[in-house]
Amino acid sequence: MVSDINYIIQMSLNGDKNCQEILLQKLKPLIYKNIYMYWNTSDPIAEDLAQEGYALILESLRSYDKKYNVHFLQHAKTKIIYFYKNYYRNNKKHNNEINIPENVSSSDEKSALDRVIAEEEIKELLINLNKLNVKEQEVIYLYYDKQMPLTEIAKNLNIPYRTALGRKQTALKKLKKFIAAGR
Repeated sequence: MVSDINYIIQMSLNGDKNCQEILLQKLKPLIYKNIYMYWNTSDPIAEDLAQEGYALILESLRSYDKKYNVHFLQHAKTKIIYFYKNYYRNNKKHNNEINIPENVSSSDEKSALDRVIAEEEIKELLINLNKLNVKEQEVIYLYYDKQMPLTEIAKNLNIPYRTALGRKQTALKKLKKFIAAGR
């Protein structure tokens, strides 16, 4: 059995099915670690999520480009981390919208109030996002909504990394200023 991870990755990128299987086995702990950050080990969805993780790694092999200047393992790890984080966030948000109890206790009233306040803050943020220039909005959208790393944003926008970082930092400063002025 081959044990050199770089060799396994290179052969997997070249389409070697045996090496892809070995790579999936080697990345299994990473997948389960990220699943168990959000779900219990006994949760029935864990196995389905593991299969999603394996599919994500295989998809990463197809989409990986050495021009990213990022090692494949870092590329795959980032995709896995954000996949499970976003899946949990979206699933949690969806469950919160659906499971509204009929009998509301005082602690539920407080959480309902917190949700209303959060929704108002989101509306305020969206209004202020529209005050940014298009280039700043684009970087903020890709970074926070699409969970894309700055290196990938820079590549996709065909700009230097430092420019992407600068746009993000400038946009955040403007947003803080807009929000402070509105209060």
